[in-house]
Amino acid sequence: MRVLLLHPEDAPDGAAWTREHWDLVIDLGFAGLETYEGWSRTLHAAVRSIYEFVEKSEGHVWVNQLIQRGRDRLVDRLGLDWWEILANESSQDLSMLYLFRQLQREIRGGGLELAASRPHRSARIAEHVFGASVRFVWAERSGVIPRTLRALQSAWKLRAAQIAEIAFDKWDSGYQLRRRLAQRDRANIAEPCLLLPTAYSNVTRSVLAYASQLPHRRFLLIATRQNAIPSRTGKNVAVSSIAAYTPNQESTRAERGALQQAWQEFVRRLRTEDADFRCAADTGVWDYFPAYLGHGLLLRDAWAEVLRSEQVTGVLCGDDLNYSTRLPLILAQKEGLNAVYCSHGALDSGFFFKKPYADSFLVKGEMEQDYLMRAAIVDRERIFVGAPACTQQIPADSRSADAIVFFSQPYEVTGARADAVYRQIVPRLQSVARACKKKLIIKLHPFESVRARRALVKSALNHSECESVEIVAGVPPEQVMSRAWCGLTVDSSVAVECAVNDIPFFLCGWLDFTGDGYLEQFARFGVANVLPSPDHIELIPRMVSDFRPDPARRGRIWREADPRQLDAIMFGTRRARLKQCVC
Repeated sequence: MRVLLLHPEDAPDGAAWTREHWDLVIDLGFAGLETYEGWSRTLHAAVRSIYEFVEKSEGHVWVNQLIQRGRDRLVDRLGLDWWEILANESSQDLSMLYLFRQLQREIRGGGLELAASRPHRSARIAEHVFGASVRFVWAERSGVIPRTLRALQSAWKLRAAQIAEIAFDKWDSGYQLRRRLAQRDRANIAEPCLLLPTAYSNVTRSVLAYASQLPHRRFLLIATRQNAIPSRTGKNVAVSSIAAYTPNQESTRAERGALQQAWQEFVRRLRTEDADFRCAADTGVWDYFPAYLGHGLLLRDAWAEVLRSEQVTGVLCGDDLNYSTRLPLILAQKEGLNAVYCSHGALDSGFFFKKPYADSFLVKGEMEQDYLMRAAIVDRERIFVGAPACTQQIPADSRSADAIVFFSQPYEVTGARADAVYRQIVPRLQSVARACKKKLIIKLHPFESVRARRALVKSALNHSECESVEIVAGVPPEQVMSRAWCGLTVDSSVAVECAVNDIPFFLCGWLDFTGDGYLEQFARFGVANVLPSPDHIELIPRMVSDFRPDPARRGRIWREADPRQLDAIMFGTRRARLKQCVC
């Protein structure tokens, strides 16, 4: 059996692999059934996505079981488990290992020939899973010029701010430069405050919404990235950068060396104990670990300095999958401070494989509470229903409702093919918008580039249609929600914000390949209509006309916290928090 693994940046037409016969083509990305039917005709072979082998949350559970085998075996002098902290960074690669294990069940037998359109880590994983070498149909050219061209091509898709952040992360990972620039930027708050760590603008937006509900309390927002710093905040929030608290690299040199040696021994032991761990190690899944460990120790000491030098009584973390903002939550919990977690999105599938460190978990409603209790082992008494201040609430009579809003996402990050997604969605939405005399607005995620997405729109529409499409970036969702007649996305949490504002919303069910269960949960609680195919987009006008606001539904997905409850959770004692529990 001859199997071709298609790189996520490769298409099947006009390339070397079209001149060969294949029994099966496995896309290492995801594009949807409509795209694969066309590709199957082009290649005269069945084309499937590796993500078709996702089985609900089972992949996440499998990843958790693999990570579990190494917990509590790589601990530093403060008691932090660095395997637990950093292993989550490999969750996507481990999920790919799981997917190939699932594929292996379908193509058992001898005579397997594996080929790949070009080198890719997933191809290396496939080699070890199937025990067969992979032949590359097209080898990428090496050398300075080809590498430079690839770098320029990648940079073209980024905004200037993103390029700057990447440059700092690559060439100033030890904060040598940023530490000097930020030496005088410490907050030096003289009264008790709650720490708000953030690395991204979406997290900043979420934690500041909670801070606005307690104007009499002090908060300290510290960003690990410049683009997470807001343009303005409430008077009760001070802002600083983690660079202002970062020690020099020499302070962790000895411990870093000892832990990196311990890491090598850790890998050696687990390779002998577990075949899946050995497979992941052999394919380079954890090659990042030594560098991340050194960077993590610097961040650990920086956050410890924040807790020591500022009057911090607790931490509110809006993203504990990112280790740079997870560290202060762990440190707070270990030091007996209030350790509170709130997901900056609607739901958090990371709890299927990450350890829940917080003492208290803020959820926005019954929908998120139900999801959390199924994803993680968390005592019910530690979960509090209390959404942040709903600053995005838009009165119905103030909405112009002149637009269909497509909330785009950085699909490439999760393996989806952005060009295929746009081709399946944008022309159909534009057709509906034209028929209903509405504007089509494409609202970009903070990680997306206007230039790159405009190119995708041009490839999906003719010139006159492109001119009528409005692409919006750099503004909060509520700024376009005020114009929304309806909204559509693949699986973004903005669906909840629109539901709170009684905006009819639609999810692209045919593009749901993550296994997170987000769409099923949204559908269960009436957040949105899940469209089973691209052709169902043309039914949107009828579904919008049938839509009726439902206050009961809003209450199940978003119940704003009582300020007294928040105060007890964030600033009170454990006994006070338990008294405020809403289950």
